[in-house]
Amino acid sequence: MRLRLAIAFIAIPCATLLAERRPQPPDTERLLQDLRREGCCPPGFAPSPELVQRYGLHQLLPDSSYCASGFLSVEKNMQPSDFRKFGVAVGTQVDSLWTVHVPVQHLPALLNAKGVKAFEMGKKARARRKIAEIKNLASSSNTE
Repeated sequence: MRLRLAIAFIAIPCATLLAERRPQPPDTERLLQDLRREGCCPPGFAPSPELVQRYGLHQLLPDSSYCASGFLSVEKNMQPSDFRKFGVAVGTQVDSLWTVHVPVQHLPALLNAKGVKAFEMGKKARARRKIAEIKNLASSSNTE
């Protein structure tokens, strides 16, 4: 019974966060919509292989959460430790723009966190998404 309540407590705020958040760049908006369609974000959530390929999602360690890589725009006074609770791995920091790996199940909550302005998917992820779209168009035109 306690486990069910804990899962419900975690899942409900996450679903709410998917609906109530700051506007994001188009690629991030698409990722969030796709995550919502797949039932994000209960503990242990794993995106479909299609989303993994489309957005370049990856695991930093075997058996770890899938992450999205990109650029996090934050307010000037923020520190990487401020986002530890979201599992964010921070790479390069240039002023208020950081390279990051964000576990996808924490992305909606991170985007509503104090001090976060936006998350922009990395170019590699955008390129993979475009390739997947082209393959889908090609396969749909071959079946007609």
